[in-house]
Amino acid sequence: MSSENFSQNLKKHMQSLLIRKSNIPYHNQNNIVDIITGVLDKYTDANTNAIQVENAIKNIKEILDKTFGVGWICLIGESFSFNISAKEESFLFCFYQGYLAIVVYKC
Repeated sequence: MSSENFSQNLKKHMQSLLIRKSNIPYHNQNNIVDIITGVLDKYTDANTNAIQVENAIKNIKEILDKTFGVGWICLIGESFSFNISAKEESFLFCFYQGYLAIVVYKC
């Protein structure tokens, strides 16, 4: 594999969502990942690659509340830690583009 192909492949994987920890059933987990990815793509500026984080958080929360019932919390940022209590089968911690941490949970 050439270094250019490797670089493109790595870039593709870094732009996807990487789940770090979750207690959500697999089928719901895939739905939530699709929601998060779609919203982040929607609120990412094509020229600067900057994400409108506040709008993305609001939109993710609204969609999760409509889809899986009210009470969802969404956190997006860099370099933060958390200690939360979540309902069973309602916690997802992931990374987007390798640096942006996302936590969604229901309380």
